[in-house]
Amino acid sequence: MDDEAFFRKNRDDLVRYATVLVGPSTAEDVVSTVVLRVLARRRLMDLNDARAYLFRGVLNESRTWLTRRRSSPTVDDVADTPMADPQPEVLAAVLALPAQQRAATYLVYWEGQSIAEASALMGIRPGTAKRYLHLARRTLKGVLNAN
Repeated sequence: MDDEAFFRKNRDDLVRYATVLVGPSTAEDVVSTVVLRVLARRRLMDLNDARAYLFRGVLNESRTWLTRRRSSPTVDDVADTPMADPQPEVLAAVLALPAQQRAATYLVYWEGQSIAEASALMGIRPGTAKRYLHLARRTLKGVLNAN
């Protein structure tokens, strides 16, 4: 498989992931920035696990973008994504989580990845992914029980 075919195969997953992290207006820009940075240095097919490398890049670029913007996406921003939930307060609570907790929550609970798969995509150890999920569940429980 060449770089172009690989990117076409994974593009939608990367854009959905970025959308959950930064919102739809910036998601494609984040993905493009990451892919162009990688391609400026090497071919995607030369990477050991190009999919995980790109997911980590999207997470890192999203965190950089969120720091500059100083806000997370809103419920309206992600209404048409896989995270859309019939209960807006649940979606709002998830979107208020820090980027890494939101990323782990999205990958495990919305995409159905195992903790090992999610941690590989995020470039972290499984124990760290478990910690992010624990913190996210604790925060969500507190926020949603307060409502």
